[in-house]
Amino acid sequence: MSGCTTGDSTGTVACRLTAPTYFRSGRLQASDRVLDHSQGKKEETMALPDEERLQRAREGLKRAGLSGIICRLPENVLLLSGYWPMNGLALLVFPLEGEPVLLAPEAEAYLAAESWVSDVRTFPWGLVDSGDPLEAMSQLLKQAAQDLHLQRGHIGYEGSFEFVAAPYVSAEPSVLSGRTLKMLRETFSDALVDTTDTLHAWRLIKTPQEAERLRIVNEIARFGLEAFFANVVPGRSEIEIATAVESAIMVKGTGYKGTKVARAWASVMSGPRSAAAYKPHLLSTPRRLVEGDMAVLELAVVADGWWADLTRTRVAGRARTEDRERWQAVVEAQQAACGAIRPGVPANTVDRAARDLLAQRGLGPYFIHHTGHGLGLRYHEPEPFLHPAISAPLQAGMVTSVEPGIYIDGWGGMRCEDDVLITASGAEILSEFSRQLEG
Repeated sequence: MSGCTTGDSTGTVACRLTAPTYFRSGRLQASDRVLDHSQGKKEETMALPDEERLQRAREGLKRAGLSGIICRLPENVLLLSGYWPMNGLALLVFPLEGEPVLLAPEAEAYLAAESWVSDVRTFPWGLVDSGDPLEAMSQLLKQAAQDLHLQRGHIGYEGSFEFVAAPYVSAEPSVLSGRTLKMLRETFSDALVDTTDTLHAWRLIKTPQEAERLRIVNEIARFGLEAFFANVVPGRSEIEIATAVESAIMVKGTGYKGTKVARAWASVMSGPRSAAAYKPHLLSTPRRLVEGDMAVLELAVVADGWWADLTRTRVAGRARTEDRERWQAVVEAQQAACGAIRPGVPANTVDRAARDLLAQRGLGPYFIHHTGHGLGLRYHEPEPFLHPAISAPLQAGMVTSVEPGIYIDGWGGMRCEDDVLITASGAEILSEFSRQLEG
């Protein structure tokens, strides 16, 4: 912040720089939880905690023989605090006993205030006199470890996350790397334990509150599917369609059922190009659709840190008879897979249900990828994995994509993908939306 005064008759302006004063003590007090900064109104904005998640986490720490766990990745901070860091420069100290401590930049204090954590400690970042934020974080971490008596016992950390979810500021995310590891080792010495697998296991089974967050992000994703259907017309380019999808999600999703942040990443491949739509990374181009072209949309959506992954195929104009018949087979393969989903069923049984249906229609050789993957706090989670080689049983509370597709060189490709919550009795499709190829 700055205070400026006119120095003399020449109009010289003298400015005095002062440190930001979000919270002078560096700790967020209950009275500082502000909802409407512009009006200066203060009211309690702390979210209701996901008690089931917190209980599961503490039971998990006890089983693993851990005194606590340290989370730096936004997806894991969100899991255990309800706070989604904007770019990742935050840290959560979650102990087996005692209250968690959240370290967050002062600039994000208003977001951290809405977490489940009552002990929020802030540090300056981004101003000319802020200093080194990681050094400030290191000092706060050492104090938190002392306050929570974590110098003894084993402490978990995110040691092996090869893929991470994009935060809101996806243009420049902050990741766990050398300096963070140095900070953790200086604080906890040899007590650190890589708990990557433990965190993934916690994330695998969603709580009722988390399942509701996934319902909301899938509802927001439907805005994008509506835009996709409206824009697949002759003369429109792939990149124009993708842009319309992303715009619809951001405009209509922001504020939807209290959502603060809605973002999307849409890829569209059309005509013969769609034969490569099975690839993990797709490029939308200026190619313009012509009558009868198929367009495949691959869509990633995030709403306040929770993810949806959907695909639809649509024809510009009228579809050919062959296209309709093949699309009907793909949709029926998805229905067969969803019909096979229930707790206790091996993952490859679900995969086989889709694969067998397509084989019966003479399309088996063209279904060349898995049938589904986990999702939730990331666009692609490692489990469950609906693949011919994976026999791990499904469990209630898991969320998986179900996405059979076919891809034929010289003709094109098509895929139908939805997100499915595994319930005690079967499958709940979170992303229910039209599967019409044309119209």
